[in-house]
Amino acid sequence: MTGVGDPRRLAALAETGLLENNSEAAFDRVTRLVAEVLHVPVALFTLITEDRQVFKSSVGLGHVRETPLSHSFCKYVVESGGPLEVVDAREHPKVRDNPAIEDFGVVSYLGIPLTTSHGERLGALCAVDHEPRQWTGRDQGVLEDLAGAAMAEVELRRANRAVAAAAAELHFAATHDTLTRLGNRRALLDDLGQLLEDGHPATFALFDLHGMRGYNDAHGHVAGDALLARLGARLESILVGHGHVYRLGGVQLCALLDEGTAEVVAAACTGVRDRASGVRCRGVTVDLPREGGSVAAVLRLADARLAGYGYVATAGR
Repeated sequence: MTGVGDPRRLAALAETGLLENNSEAAFDRVTRLVAEVLHVPVALFTLITEDRQVFKSSVGLGHVRETPLSHSFCKYVVESGGPLEVVDAREHPKVRDNPAIEDFGVVSYLGIPLTTSHGERLGALCAVDHEPRQWTGRDQGVLEDLAGAAMAEVELRRANRAVAAAAAELHFAATHDTLTRLGNRRALLDDLGQLLEDGHPATFALFDLHGMRGYNDAHGHVAGDALLARLGARLESILVGHGHVYRLGGVQLCALLDEGTAEVVAAACTGVRDRASGVRCRGVTVDLPREGGSVAAVLRLADARLAGYGYVATAGR
């Protein structure tokens, strides 16, 4: 028997995202079918949390969206993992003292567990009548089929989310530097090309972390990689709200920024330094699109300026 507070069950329920939204058409169709086919006044798609039952979809219950577990018949379905058939709740030893009898007129009840493909029981699909009722094998079969259809929808959504998450991870891996987790060269070239194509005024900033090669020689590449990642994160935090930061390659970082941000670049060079390691930051800017009509032209001009033809700032000496 699985308790409603089982951590794995609660995690599986949270992972579905069903608790995050109100009623949805896919599940409303299921409860309507339950009510119509079984000729009952109340049909519920119920999710059981640690302390309440949430009606993801309901027919015949008005605006009630949830109740405490004290009112729940469905919790017994979750705990047992099997159907619960109640002919007359007022005489049933398990539920005869349940306040839902008085508050909602629950007299007869038939519930089927909503079970994931991994065996976790999320709640129950149930039919309720206000009069005593002898449920038939057909009634249970219909409810089992509809519960299966509802869970197929839940599983399809989970599969779609997994595919979307995998696609997002692949996109991140393709467009971000593994070490610094900044945008990589490919992302920069794509974004810079789009910016030039759109013709929006902006600034391309190129930063060189002078002294990194010496630090690598003195302390090893593992320590150097850690320092580069740290300085990249620092640069990103300084420029947050001004644009996007990338690792162009080696010890060069760059950014696509709002127009007229020379002062911001100078401040970034001052902030991105490591006195203990002797690394200093040098930065140059290229105004877009005025000073560069193509990606190649922008990168050539930035490289030339970084080689000695006009630093915006040098910091860390």
